[in-house]
Amino acid sequence: MATITIIGTGLIGTSLALALRRASLKDVELVGTDSDGGARRGAQKSGAFHRVENRLLSAIDGADIVVLATPVMAIKELMEVIGPELPGGCVVTDVGSTKKEVLEWADQYLPKTVDFVGGHPMAGKETPGPENADAELFRNRAYCIVPGRDTAQKAVSEVSTMVEAIG
Repeated sequence: MATITIIGTGLIGTSLALALRRASLKDVELVGTDSDGGARRGAQKSGAFHRVENRLLSAIDGADIVVLATPVMAIKELMEVIGPELPGGCVVTDVGSTKKEVLEWADQYLPKTVDFVGGHPMAGKETPGPENADAELFRNRAYCIVPGRDTAQKAVSEVSTMVEAIG
């Protein structure tokens, strides 16, 4: 079973999980986590995730894909914290609106045993939070995929497959 962990269970992270659930992917477990207890509770209520973890490192344990669905300015610190704990072979992606800094941070803080594929869905709403999540948020929207310099093609394919699954 493949595990997709989404760090950040606000509007984008929970909408992504809802869209992946709707896609009925076989043998995929969706794990969510957030530093905000209210966002975790809202994500749990939404039914988007198979499980919601209170602890960040528990959420990434055994993950095949980790999605960083946090504000851009939180991504650097997040990469610093999770980098040493990521399972080898894991693919990390993000949903941030900028790529230059995020790709630099990935080179600096993520181990060479994982691949980073930058991402930016061109979707959103004015109303934040998991309670406003929508499985259709990404349907027929552009989603930019920006691989890191040394990213394996297999990792790019995995993120592309996830993006195609959400429409």
